Amino acid sequence: MQWHIIHSVTLEKPVMGDPCNGCGVCCIAKVCEIGVELGDDVNCKALMQSTDGSFECGMVVDPYRFMAEDELETWKAIDDIGKAHQGELALKKLHADMLGAGRGCDSDDDAVQEYIEEALAREKSPPGL
Repeated sequence: MQWHIIHSVTLEKPVMGDPCNGCGVCCIAKVCEIGVELGDDVNCKALMQSTDGSFECGMVVDPYRFMAEDELETWKAIDDIGKAHQGELALKKLHADMLGAGRGCDSDDDAVQEYIEEALAREKSPPGL
């Protein structure tokens, strides 16, 4: 868990099932399978914060930035034979679908509240405890 960035969350988490606002709490609390594939199950390498305070998944917004070159060969080949970056667009849609983008907030409200409380308690604890 990314305890150290809990204060980066500036947007109120929507109620589970309401439209996602990009608060980022779900991604901070638990790295998804896509993020784990990037090599870290604690700190998602693709979690990006926008200037408005909202968070975005880099694997949806800019997957070519985060994926290894050898993983992109097929997608870039599609780009080369198609037009308008069709491979990249398909990869973005694939990741968005895998994450459930557009289906609303899927973070359990009680679990998120427990996470936030634990993060704040850790912050107040002396080092080493």
